[in-house]
Amino acid sequence: MKYHKVLLLLATFWLNPVAAVDLQLTRVTDLESVVDIKHAGDNSNRLFLLQQSGVVRILENANLQPTPFVDISRQIVSGGEQGLLSLDFSPNFTANSRVYLYYTNRDGNTVLSRFIARGETVDPHSEEILLVINQPFANHNGGRIEFGPDGMLYLGLGDGGNAGDPLGNAQNPQTLLGKLIRLDVESPTSGFVIPADNPFVNHSGIRSEIWATGLRNPWRMSFDSVTGDLFIADVGQNNFEEVNFQPSNSTGGENYGWNIMEANQCFLSADCNSNNLIPPIAAYDHSQGCSITGGQVYRGTDYPELAGRYLYGDFCTGRIWSLKKNQNNWDVEILRDSGNGMFTFGEDQKGNVYLAASDGVFLLSDGPPKTQNTTTSIPIDGSLSGSYVTDGLLDQGIIITVGDNAQGRFIFVTWFTYDQTGQPLWLVGNDFLADNASRITLTMQRLQGPVFLGRSVPASRIDVGTMTFTVIDCNTIQTSFEFGSLGNDNLTLKRLTNIQGRDCQ
Repeated sequence: MKYHKVLLLLATFWLNPVAAVDLQLTRVTDLESVVDIKHAGDNSNRLFLLQQSGVVRILENANLQPTPFVDISRQIVSGGEQGLLSLDFSPNFTANSRVYLYYTNRDGNTVLSRFIARGETVDPHSEEILLVINQPFANHNGGRIEFGPDGMLYLGLGDGGNAGDPLGNAQNPQTLLGKLIRLDVESPTSGFVIPADNPFVNHSGIRSEIWATGLRNPWRMSFDSVTGDLFIADVGQNNFEEVNFQPSNSTGGENYGWNIMEANQCFLSADCNSNNLIPPIAAYDHSQGCSITGGQVYRGTDYPELAGRYLYGDFCTGRIWSLKKNQNNWDVEILRDSGNGMFTFGEDQKGNVYLAASDGVFLLSDGPPKTQNTTTSIPIDGSLSGSYVTDGLLDQGIIITVGDNAQGRFIFVTWFTYDQTGQPLWLVGNDFLADNASRITLTMQRLQGPVFLGRSVPASRIDVGTMTFTVIDCNTIQTSFEFGSLGNDNLTLKRLTNIQGRDCQ
């Protein structure tokens, strides 16, 4: 089929309106420059907020934790369309602690790396660089990394930048730029392998990492957590923004058209061949915005009017749309007409959808937000100070002290236990607490030093690993620890004694 003129004037030209939704945005944090929002799939109720500057913060039970989960700010270039751009967690994160990051390095090229999380932070020394993509220009870095329902890692890459794809990368099968690539990063112990069912494996002259082609700058893609369908929002050039769709039964190989076409309009010439190109399921012209921000399909249960809707928006106008399949058509609705510029959407493990804008991160709801259920209900404060034991281990115990000084509220933990040989072992850890924190991870240290009353040489402290404390109620604390050669385990601590004046209420 050939296009000889503009066929697409407005998104509503071919999309049907749907019933109105009372969309409300509730700020959950005022953290700025958040460009990705993810959960770890570990039932921890944590949201991971990725900042373009190179830092990832944890939002837990409405509290922003003081210690960054990730800080690679010194090894990236940040600004414009460069920086720390995306993260995702291994589908087996609770077992292997693998975290994947996508960022712009100091040379201006984009990097896919794997890290290992230890407790509440990523070990910066654990980085394994999997892929480096040379970027000819500073813009159109893409992209998002997402694990699909097949366990493979998908990465959406921009066309290399400048304007109009001057190097022709999006239609060039010998470069990864302007492509959606698919990698198996989980089955090997190091590196990655190319899945045998990628569509261009063993095709001469075509990079076998490629899953789909013809993308300009896919700014946010996401899988429907129920159906497995993939939505790709591709930022347009002069006239149109578009949403591309890939059904869950796809075997790959789609060509989404750029730079032959921009949405449903010929781009390079007034007369173009659209044979074998996949048109978008939705688009809008630049009277309604200028840069699409891809979103999520709502699959939570708290806000039924949003169920099954793909929520997306525009960076420039702050407008938010809903897109929903209706037999063979896609219904569209404008849910918010204007607002502050938006950077990304994301979801928590319950399926609730969040939006990061220039003035913070917001929960999206169909009416007033409901109180979010959490696994913990009280903060770490002085009432928790006391001695704790674990059933069956009455010959050892933990002393927890929570107090305040000029620098803020702190926690100090002392654990008397035994090592694998049966020798006594003293472990200590301390840190400052965020306001209303109900969970904290401490670096625990082994005390080793002089004999009793031998004070001429101070005791040394040797790091053994991390230990996480989560408040269940005022008499119960759930802990997990990762101590390397000393072992890893989970313990439930029960209160044995109170500190006078700080009784549990």
